[in-house]
Amino acid sequence: MNRRDFGKTMLLAGAAALLSPSVLLAAAEGPTLKAIRERGTLRIGVFAGTEPYYHKNLATGEWEGFCVAMGQDFAQYIGVKLEPVETTWGNAVIDLQSNKIDMMFGLSDNPERAKVVDFSKALMDNTFTLVARKDLAVTTWEEMNRPEMRVAVDLGSTQDNFARKTLPNCTLVALKSADETILALQSGRADAIIQVALLAVVTTKNLAQVSKLIIPEPQSSQPTTIGVRRDPNGEFRDFVDTWLAERRKEGKVSNWIVDSLALVGVDKSTLPANLTF
Repeated sequence: MNRRDFGKTMLLAGAAALLSPSVLLAAAEGPTLKAIRERGTLRIGVFAGTEPYYHKNLATGEWEGFCVAMGQDFAQYIGVKLEPVETTWGNAVIDLQSNKIDMMFGLSDNPERAKVVDFSKALMDNTFTLVARKDLAVTTWEEMNRPEMRVAVDLGSTQDNFARKTLPNCTLVALKSADETILALQSGRADAIIQVALLAVVTTKNLAQVSKLIIPEPQSSQPTTIGVRRDPNGEFRDFVDTWLAERRKEGKVSNWIVDSLALVGVDKSTLPANLTF
């Protein structure tokens, strides 16, 4: 390095040293967080029928659930208000990409989605299960992989992707929403619904007269993450990961999950012994 280049390097270093920490932090936050702060609201995707992830209190019109609790905490963390925006699992990635929402809690990473949005580190590992009719006697996924087995999933969801990969020979009943899959089971149009564990324990409780929870072998799980709008250098994802690491260390993530189960009347002590998150 010659004297001129050395002088330029030292000048830039000196200028950086004079910048306040807040200016340096703002430079590292990226365009998504900057836009959220300027707007004054954090937009997260929500939708009904996915308790304990999301639940709309019909009496108050307020959204509840562990994903909403996390969204509220993150909004407070950055000093803005929370703005719930209704979507679906299938539309969440499009809504992130099109700047309709900023974050989608409880979204699972996969290679296709990762082409257009960023994902946080895992919130938890969520086991795939069956909410099945009472008389269905199966213990393995392979037993479900037959044409006579009618398996309901909500289109575009993690369950949909899992079923197409794991049960290519079943009769797939692909419907628009989680509520429609439940109706399909109740009406006899489906023999079972594939749901991740947190959803399944609630569905089974609500349909206790006609359904049971099955955890087929071999157990399979999917990391559950937070989908976020993509910044040029992943700045928003990295910021979210820093917040998530702090909350996990404090034990708040597990508390939010447990509290959300209580919200829908599920006691943790009633969960199957071989069910893990």
